[in-house]
Amino acid sequence: MTQAYEQPLDEDVVVHVEAQPSSKGTCVTVQANGRSMSAEYSELTGQLCLRQDGVVVQEWFPPHSWFAIASVAGASRWGTQPSADDLHALIRNELMMRRGD
Repeated sequence: MTQAYEQPLDEDVVVHVEAQPSSKGTCVTVQANGRSMSAEYSELTGQLCLRQDGVVVQEWFPPHSWFAIASVAGASRWGTQPSADDLHALIRNELMMRRGD
């Protein structure tokens, strides 16, 4: 089942978020200002892959993937299986850091 919703990033930007849980893990895609960023987490391997417009920009493996999620997920109690909201928080953080690009 795919979930999609829109959420304001700030006053002038609205992002479209699509979460796609699968048997392998979770993928969240955010589209804002004509750009697309997705975070894919594999529950089997713990690999976390961040793509911008389809190109891999960051890739982590445990324990670094867990650190990356924990640094933005706060007190979500995600353990080693992040939710779509946790991955969305990671993407939001990356979008804010890359805003000047």
